[in-house]
Amino acid sequence: MSLITRRQGLWTLAGGVVAATVIGTRAVAQALPKPAAQTLALIEKNEGRVAFYAVPSGKRVGVIPLGTQPHEIVADPAGRYAFVGDYGVESWKAPGAGGHRIWVIDLEKKTLVRSIDLAPYGRLHAVKMDSRGRLYVLSEKDSVLARFDTPATDEAPSRLVPVTGVRSHYLIIRRDGTRAYVADTLSGGVIMVDPDDMSVAPVRRHIGVAPEAMTLSRDERTLFVIDRPSGTLHALDATSLAPRMQRTMRGEAVRIVTQTDGRLIVSNTQDKSLSRLNPTTLAEEDYLSLPAAAPGLT
Repeated sequence: MSLITRRQGLWTLAGGVVAATVIGTRAVAQALPKPAAQTLALIEKNEGRVAFYAVPSGKRVGVIPLGTQPHEIVADPAGRYAFVGDYGVESWKAPGAGGHRIWVIDLEKKTLVRSIDLAPYGRLHAVKMDSRGRLYVLSEKDSVLARFDTPATDEAPSRLVPVTGVRSHYLIIRRDGTRAYVADTLSGGVIMVDPDDMSVAPVRRHIGVAPEAMTLSRDERTLFVIDRPSGTLHALDATSLAPRMQRTMRGEAVRIVTQTDGRLIVSNTQDKSLSRLNPTTLAEEDYLSLPAAAPGLT
């Protein structure tokens, strides 16, 4: 496997999206007849920009300056626009309210279209998209979840829902958008909320020191959460957050994703490796040592 040192990326094409596997070399295009060129859009946090690289040559073909510490990126279902959260400070311990903009990127033209101002909500970290193309943005500082029903043109959120956490860092959304799962790192818990109806009481589950990475199973019946410092992987019932099982990984672990076949990929930062797990038993089926830790998976 070739090493990509940037934190997070999206496989993108003009007119479609390509999904790349983490272990293996397969890439599957969505309804595109043998595309002539592929582009990797990468958030480069320390440089404060999104950069575009030709695949497989690795040549940089475009750069869009953004601001201080842009964080997560997500593309709409059509692969036309990407959305980036403005964290706005160098680290979570840094003083200040942080950034309050959502940058809208035209992936075909490789240009910044506009930004959406979400003030007073700040330190925008997680961004996700549901199957209907609705955008979800999480304010880490204020523990508020914003939803944009038509994000390509919206100037303000369609819905704002309080998460009631203290440092709401990571976000997972069900495909239909009926539930959102938030890793609230400083409280040590996971919070499940209804992104549409704040009268539905949040469901909370204490996980450990600092839960961060999360993913849903393919059938969305199980939520997998990693307590980062201990590297403990928890499998929770996705409806009640009741615990099902857990296992310890290879030390500190920072990210987890679900493959198209349902198996899980875990980034073991302390061990500088990737593990592929059986989603039913959590048994490690494959292991890949890396020359450096992989702090991000897509």
